[in-house]
Amino acid sequence: MTTYRRRSGAVARGEREWRVEEDALVSRAASGREQRVPWRDVIAVRLCSEPHRNKPWRYVFELQQRNGRKIEIDNAHFVGFGSFEERSHEYKSFVRAALARVAAESPKAKALIGETPKRYFFLVLAGLFGIIAVAYTLIAVRTPIDNFQFAPLVKFAVILLMLPIFWRWIVGAMPRGVALDAIPERALPPEAGQSPDT
Repeated sequence: MTTYRRRSGAVARGEREWRVEEDALVSRAASGREQRVPWRDVIAVRLCSEPHRNKPWRYVFELQQRNGRKIEIDNAHFVGFGSFEERSHEYKSFVRAALARVAAESPKAKALIGETPKRYFFLVLAGLFGIIAVAYTLIAVRTPIDNFQFAPLVKFAVILLMLPIFWRWIVGAMPRGVALDAIPERALPPEAGQSPDT
């Protein structure tokens, strides 16, 4: 039986525990109250990197139930105001065990890595508007280099350099379906000292 514990934030009384049991995911609150979600009721899972300001290493595991409810579990443990501890090692073991049970008990469940389609659409729009805003600013606002003849070339080069970064981000966040037993390593936190892309 694999367990994972974390405290979500300042308002949480203590650590919540999740247990991977044979037939269900068991959630136990700090108060001792337990909830069971049978694996057969899980219709989809999603894994992705969702960094935040205080948690640049944050990864999320989301389980969607047949009744429409979602359970979101991440690898961040609250330790104090604005301070979080990374629990990636325990999180990865827990996620792998949970995925194995979903595959066994609910083989028709979908697995998605990356953003949700709706969020991805809005993120792409925001990214495009960001690039347009930077390009417009570079063209419209005078800079110290505008007195030189090569200024338009430098500004154009800056805009071109932004495009591969934007493209890499677009491809990395793109939602894609995968088999439950073939979740790629990039959907989980990297090992210490390892790049997220390896």
